Amino acid sequence: MVLHIFTEEASFKLMTDYIVPQLLPEGVNFRVYTHQGKQDLEKALESTVPRISRMPGSRILITRDKDTADCRHLKNKLLKLIEEKCQCPYLVRIICHELECWYLGDLQAIKAAYPRFAPDKHINSSVFRNVDNIQNAPEKILNIVPELNKREYLPKLEFSRKVAAHLSVKRNTSTSFRHFVSAVKRLTAIA
Repeated sequence: MVLHIFTEEASFKLMTDYIVPQLLPEGVNFRVYTHQGKQDLEKALESTVPRISRMPGSRILITRDKDTADCRHLKNKLLKLIEEKCQCPYLVRIICHELECWYLGDLQAIKAAYPRFAPDKHINSSVFRNVDNIQNAPEKILNIVPELNKREYLPKLEFSRKVAAHLSVKRNTSTSFRHFVSAVKRLTAIA
């Protein structure tokens, strides 16, 4: 069995390289298909998914940032792109609002990657009670991580590479992260 994960950006692949192996049953492999943004991802869904879905043992998981879109509308749009074309089990998971919210769901992972960061200052803050509601998570990260304070933009690939290695499936408070974890387990549990 192979789990094929489609995403819009390279930083997501860095995260999955650490998280997904922890979730897979023995003998199940995975492959991540990164794309150059949302439009590129949507084009690939129409062209690549039908071909991959015909391969024996395939499972497909499609992920995309919510950003400012309506979550249900976005999920339905992605489902419509593949529902008639996909011949294997598949799920769509929306990342609320963006991948960096998942990192904010595990402040201890950020601390492990950036030792000057003080998670205790933020853990009880109302902002972090529901990290999936944080808009512009990269900016929030720049503001709270001392090692990144002076940067104008979050180096997403570097940040993902450093923090993903420390992410905990059990500790993460992001609801959309938990839905992703559940989707991986659900798809790979199908006989």
